Amino acid sequence: MTVKIKSVADTADLLLDAAERLFGEHGYDGVGMRMLADAAGVNLGAATYHYGSKQALYLAIFHRRFRPMDAERLRRLREAVGRAQGRPLPVEIIVECLLRPPFESGIGNTAFHQFLARNLLLPPPFLHRALHREIGPTMAEFAAAFHQALPHLPEDLIQLRSMFAMGSLAMFSTHAKTMPGLQNQEVREAVLREMIGYVTAGMASPALTNPQKRPPLPRRPGPAED
Repeated sequence: MTVKIKSVADTADLLLDAAERLFGEHGYDGVGMRMLADAAGVNLGAATYHYGSKQALYLAIFHRRFRPMDAERLRRLREAVGRAQGRPLPVEIIVECLLRPPFESGIGNTAFHQFLARNLLLPPPFLHRALHREIGPTMAEFAAAFHQALPHLPEDLIQLRSMFAMGSLAMFSTHAKTMPGLQNQEVREAVLREMIGYVTAGMASPALTNPQKRPPLPRRPGPAED
């Protein structure tokens, strides 16, 4: 009988897959390195060798899937902006560029959906800075596109509504693992279209408060404010 020896890459992937699932289910504080090593089927020394600490492993999980997904969002938005040749994009197109990549990425991996939802709602404190480094430049481009499409809305309201949009995705991500029917492509597309329509209507609706008669709306703090 031949025993297959795990390569360095195999061990790293096993750890990332196990950690993504466990952190999504139990949160950062609910998982220890020994628990991760056991779930991945590797020894504790290998887990420590590859990532050094639980925090470093957590960040590696986040970067592994988030960076390609975020790059795809920007690619879609920039292509749409290029096709528009200086004209404002329809709000629905901007919203689709924002939501489709994370939605589709999560559908193919329910563990990532759960991990992403937890980090959108309750990220561990050390992740705030990483989130801002990753999300900040992307959201600045989306905010500019929304501002051009919705010049009648103040900037602070556009930023707040963008957070509401990601909240819709986070809530769906929280429950996607247990929702029946999502294996069907037509069902998935219908769910996404409804989400896009819902967020588009909210983004484009008239302001319900007068920016001249209220203080600035709260916004997501920057890295230096965490």
